[in-house]
Amino acid sequence: MPKKTGAFFSRIKQEFQPLVGLVCIYAIFSLLSPTFRTFDTFKTILTQAVILGTLATGSTIVLISGGLDLSIGSLFGLIAVCTGRMFLAGVPTLWVVILSLAIGAACGALNGAIIVGTGIPAFIGTLGMMKAFRGIAELLGANRDMSQFPEAFQMIGRGYLIPISIMVATFLLVYIILARTKLGFNCYAIGGSNEMARRAGVPVKQYYLIYYTIGGLCAAISAVILASRLNFTNSAWGIGMELNAIGAVIIGGTSLTGGIGGIGRTVIGVLIVTTLNAGLSHLGVSSSWQRISIGAVIIFAVWLDILQRRKEAKA
Repeated sequence: MPKKTGAFFSRIKQEFQPLVGLVCIYAIFSLLSPTFRTFDTFKTILTQAVILGTLATGSTIVLISGGLDLSIGSLFGLIAVCTGRMFLAGVPTLWVVILSLAIGAACGALNGAIIVGTGIPAFIGTLGMMKAFRGIAELLGANRDMSQFPEAFQMIGRGYLIPISIMVATFLLVYIILARTKLGFNCYAIGGSNEMARRAGVPVKQYYLIYYTIGGLCAAISAVILASRLNFTNSAWGIGMELNAIGAVIIGGTSLTGGIGGIGRTVIGVLIVTTLNAGLSHLGVSSSWQRISIGAVIIFAVWLDILQRRKEAKA
């Protein structure tokens, strides 16, 4: 087989591996649990995917660019608290939503500014901001629930049609950015080789600011949806969610080292995580074992990525 043809089929195989995994997981749980293969369960999986999927969308573009954002879980909690505080202060619903999204985008931009301005690794920079955002959320939230939001706000997260529509719109927007714009082309270029992109005249620092801003905005959208759905907020929200989001992106096939990935892969990764959780719940498996299962899947996905890169390096 010619080298180019072999590389093509290897890439196709890599693209479809997560999808095949998702189909197999769904089929196994459908066989083991008759209640799993109902339409209500399917709706539940999609509804549960909304929060994780929206959050993971921002992580996708950051990871493809070669970055990493560990602060999105704490930022999620901070946005939730800010949303509750604004409602307690009597701010109109429309302005609460707008300001919450603006705060998320601004915090994401701050992450990017710290990383490109100081030159410290993204892991360290966002780890520090993870602690900072969590501390601010605790100060503002005072570890108490804020609830009873206006009816208009509750409509955002109620049911499954509007939340899923918001998630799909977020997916489509970031897909268009990655696949159809210079911003997306340079995201892959920067993630593939930061230095080569810089030598080619790409303003890497400015683009990093944009990618982290998108990550913060997605975290804010996710927090607003959950606050609307549950009709309360708490400063403890978001603990560990950054790992869930990054894990879903990696399970979908986006590389931790940057330059490879896409929204389609993230959608599959999110569905794998939510399907696993839903299926194990139907089988009566404890949440502890659910976490162990997700951890094992993440390790397996990273291992496959490493094997694929070694194979491409030898080719």
